[in-house]
Amino acid sequence: MNADLWRTGPETAYAEWQHAEATGADRRAFAERSIVQHRAMFARFHRYLTSHSVAVTEFGTDHIDGFFADLNRDCAPGTSTRLRYLKLLDRLSRHLSMLGLRTDNPAASLLPQEHWPEDEPVPVFLWPDEDARLQELCRVVDFESFKEMRNRAIVAALLGTGITAAELTALTVGDLEVGTRPSVFVKKRGPRIARRVPIDAFGVELLRAYAKAREGQAVNDGLLFMATASGKSMKPGTLGQCVQAALRLVGATADDESPRLLRNTYGRRHLLEGKTNEQVSNLLGLSSRRTATRLRETILDPGDDDDRTADTA
Repeated sequence: MNADLWRTGPETAYAEWQHAEATGADRRAFAERSIVQHRAMFARFHRYLTSHSVAVTEFGTDHIDGFFADLNRDCAPGTSTRLRYLKLLDRLSRHLSMLGLRTDNPAASLLPQEHWPEDEPVPVFLWPDEDARLQELCRVVDFESFKEMRNRAIVAALLGTGITAAELTALTVGDLEVGTRPSVFVKKRGPRIARRVPIDAFGVELLRAYAKAREGQAVNDGLLFMATASGKSMKPGTLGQCVQAALRLVGATADDESPRLLRNTYGRRHLLEGKTNEQVSNLLGLSSRRTATRLRETILDPGDDDDRTADTA
């Protein structure tokens, strides 16, 4: 590829390199999901460099440290985000050196100081009996109001598809399919590529009834789940309240009673049903199998497809 493109259009050059030449530790080409996430990571690093008037051919360890200082404001401590960025910058620096655009690799001296977190917290999830009780709650009943049906449908969507809170709040009316193959279409968001997720059987009837009720609302276009009649989106705190209220009704508790609890429960349920780490990761829209691996570790018989992929980001 044209080395000058790294000077004039670094993000375009990075994208071309990822598709044409870049490989992981096993020398295999990266999967499309990994490429999407790598590009998003590089774009964020490049924005930092640009804001400090530094070219990708010139950044040093001080710039990496400065970038991580910014990154720490958005990332929880003890995660692998820093290590993943260092691996990306190490590959990038080695590639630029091969092209004659750099003479050093500032990430190389920082990598030995980083390790995969060994004490990651156990992911929160509901035990199968609690999951079953919550599924039973996701039935069609005589709801007192549209709001009550909406709140219960939110729980059914989170527990029955494993989508994130942000993905749920972005769903539009057209994204919900309640015909012969019930599913939700999740649009591309950040590093996650677009995907269509089947709705688990227990949640289909409620979401079908909700879709019909939603059609009768004054706002016929726009968001599937609205906070107000004017069409405003749901806030994270409101989604959390929906989850907490449902848990109280079935006598379940957890350390983290947020939508994440239902997402993890969904993933763990599908592992228990026999799906592989890769299949569950795909359902969750993740390029790495790390979350699925951690969920599988909570199951007494972890199987044999534990796959900690250090280079898939």
